Amino acid sequence: MNGRVQLPIFLLAFVIAVAVKFTVHEAEQISERVIEAPVTYNTPGDDFVTFNLVPAVKVGLRGKQSEINQLTAFNVEVVVEVPEGQVGPVDVNLTPEDVRTQREFDVISLVPNRFTIQVERRLDTSVRIVAQLMGEPAAGARHLEPVVTPNTAQVSGPESHVRQVLELTAPVRLDGHARTFTDTVRVVSQNPLVQVIEPTFVEVMVPMEEPELSVTFEGLSQESDGE
Repeated sequence: MNGRVQLPIFLLAFVIAVAVKFTVHEAEQISERVIEAPVTYNTPGDDFVTFNLVPAVKVGLRGKQSEINQLTAFNVEVVVEVPEGQVGPVDVNLTPEDVRTQREFDVISLVPNRFTIQVERRLDTSVRIVAQLMGEPAAGARHLEPVVTPNTAQVSGPESHVRQVLELTAPVRLDGHARTFTDTVRVVSQNPLVQVIEPTFVEVMVPMEEPELSVTFEGLSQESDGE
């Protein structure tokens, strides 16, 4: 009787042991995966600007299947140390040591692993702001010369790009306006590499000439003649 009772218990324990062994085996299996990881560029100091950058790299990784399956672009990063004192085109050659992960993985591929970025000295300067009038005023009204306050802003960016920026714009819409009005608008740089530092908003006063009202007495004079 005891032998009959113990046999099912033995079989159950055997099945559980096999299942646990299979689960552990699956967890320890080696797998590979490609993650599109963001690239971070460490520039030596604030006096230099990097641009023409590669924003992401495809990283091939090998490791335990259970850990590989948990990988996302948020826990893989590629870090580029920009050489100090080097200005102009800079060649970047990526190696597995440039890959940062939260756990230990073998880096088996980097695509691209070679590319060129641009490094320039940073230039901070003041640039004038002009109003950019858009849209149509109310029927018959017309705008005069707008006034921007303040009329200059500090900008920052790669030296060669900053020197090409002759003015910044403050876009203002005229739609529906017939009388003089003032609007607070954002200062815009047409060059994405040139950043507006301060002020980022200005006031633009747009003087308007209202349409002249013409009154005709032709009808009234005809009525008077008839009487």
